[in-house]
Amino acid sequence: MEDIRLDEDWQLTRAADGDAPVAEGLEEFLQEIRLESMTQEGDLFYDPEYGWSLLDFIQRDDSELTRLEIQDRIRRKMARHPEVDVSSLRIETEFLEDVLNIGILFKRMDTQKTYRMDLALDRVQVEVTEHD
Repeated sequence: MEDIRLDEDWQLTRAADGDAPVAEGLEEFLQEIRLESMTQEGDLFYDPEYGWSLLDFIQRDDSELTRLEIQDRIRRKMARHPEVDVSSLRIETEFLEDVLNIGILFKRMDTQKTYRMDLALDRVQVEVTEHD
């Protein structure tokens, strides 16, 4: 698969010739996961299940039930991607003042490399970093 490459601020990038470069392979896969994690369900008109709707949790009290709901939602959404080894998923949640921090560790089916995705929700900021 391929998609238009976005920068860290979710803006289109531009190649030297003025064209929009594409993200392919692993880069496209990680970009897709980041975009989906920040999207509310129903925002993508042709796929009503696309999006994690994590903003649903931002006003909730920190409780074991809330943390389990967040983990379940992320697990279900990641399971929609056949590339993800769902058995490798590790999800950590932490509420700090007005920010919900979520750390997700996962592997792809085709590698033993572990990927970590950190989400900070109050101003929806997402970073993905690789870990061996």
